[in-house]
Amino acid sequence: MELVWDILLDAVKDTLLLVPFLLATYLVMEWLEHKTSDSIRDSIGTAGASGPIIGGFLGIVPQCGFSAATATLYSARVVTLGTLIAVFLS
Repeated sequence: MELVWDILLDAVKDTLLLVPFLLATYLVMEWLEHKTSDSIRDSIGTAGASGPIIGGFLGIVPQCGFSAATATLYSARVVTLGTLIAVFLS
């Protein structure tokens, strides 16, 4: 039973040490997103017919979150359905 309490104490300690770093990272990412969102949307929106090709190549990179990001961009009507499908299939 002592081992369980030691594990829980270490988990709580590590969590409390990590929360300020995660909060700072989240705030910086939100600031960057709000500062650059218009220019990024404009550059992504001008991809046109090459959007599915670019999306397919970006979707090849494993575990980078391009699928989730593309789904968010599709819900905001920034990318087309073809781009979304290309990212998901790759």
